Amino acid sequence: MDIQLLVGEEAVAQVPALIPVAAEIFDDGDRFATLEQDAAEKPGLMLLLAWEGDDCLGFKAGYRRNEDHFYSWLGGVLPGARGQGIARRLMLAQHEWVQGQGYVYVTTETYNRYRDMLLLNLRMGFDVVGTLTTLKGETKIVLRKVLGEPEDV
Repeated sequence: MDIQLLVGEEAVAQVPALIPVAAEIFDDGDRFATLEQDAAEKPGLMLLLAWEGDDCLGFKAGYRRNEDHFYSWLGGVLPGARGQGIARRLMLAQHEWVQGQGYVYVTTETYNRYRDMLLLNLRMGFDVVGTLTTLKGETKIVLRKVLGEPEDV
């Protein structure tokens, strides 16, 4: 498996090809109707793609919130490719790049229904720092990791 890193305009240009992958990962095609526009509005967009040959197995995207803070925005692995450590490798690659860019911490949000992602975040050194309620009344879990802290390997 190869991991490809794209930043800025190169990352935004790849987003249209990611829409069907994201729809399959999250089993919700309608959710990504504005993904291309949303990605273009994210400052300092960074995108990691996990490839097996010509097949994209998963991705991880994030962007700059401020000079110290990187937000890990969206990502996942196709259902048929889960359980192989791909999400962990994408997260490690993201954190390595983010730390190399001088960020101090990374924040992400997830739902309780995505338990595997929640558990991975906790194993990788994230702390739960709060919750928020979406406009649809769903609770999101807010996690933050101070970069440079060891991951649970």
